Amino acid sequence: MKIHIGTFELAGDGQLAPDTLRINCKRGIQIGQFIRAEAARPFNRQNTQTTVSFSVTRSHADMMAAHVYMLCHEVSIPGSGNVRFTGYNQLGAETLFYFTAGSLDTTDASHTGLTTFHSYTLIGGRLTDKEPEI
Repeated sequence: MKIHIGTFELAGDGQLAPDTLRINCKRGIQIGQFIRAEAARPFNRQNTQTTVSFSVTRSHADMMAAHVYMLCHEVSIPGSGNVRFTGYNQLGAETLFYFTAGSLDTTDASHTGLTTFHSYTLIGGRLTDKEPEI
């Protein structure tokens, strides 16, 4: 699966594929608690918030390259934009999903030797298979 925010690739295919991918959808539910009612009544307000988190592992030529990559990578990631998820079904056909006006909530980077580990959390609206208008 590939994951882009704007034109910036956060995760790609092969070695850069996302690991520990998690998708959490939270719907805006309002609870009505009426006087003398037997039970509360939930109202689905249709305000879906989607949180996607994942990790990517990258290999580098030497430790200095790993350090420099961590610093440069953080400053080059856009903080918001349309988010595109590109996956492939069992027959290899491409499937695309989006959320508009996504925001990069958190990034985390660490390294061990020549390897850097990056974790990302993206927040957006409802996932859709309709490409957003730019």
